[in-house]
Amino acid sequence: MIWCEDHGALAYLQGQESLVFPGDWPEAGDLVELEIETIKDLRHARSVSLVSGNKRSELPSLLRGIGEKPEMPRPVLRVISNPDSGLHERPLKIAAAR
Repeated sequence: MIWCEDHGALAYLQGQESLVFPGDWPEAGDLVELEIETIKDLRHARSVSLVSGNKRSELPSLLRGIGEKPEMPRPVLRVISNPDSGLHERPLKIAAAR
């Protein structure tokens, strides 16, 4: 599957016959140049060639994290009042913030 710069549907690469240079099978993070053929709402990658010098091995992990919701931070608690009055016990006042 190839993620296209137009952010449309993914393009599917099927077999060596779709490569300009057979044997240069792209790996995750490779930048490629290609033609698109749409058949029954499915995009097929044709005439695929690697663009040299543009290896982006971190790209797959970056894309995986895009759709994930960030973890909600836990509230921070702090004591805002602690009277040292030994005469009677009073509860501590605590403030919570996000």
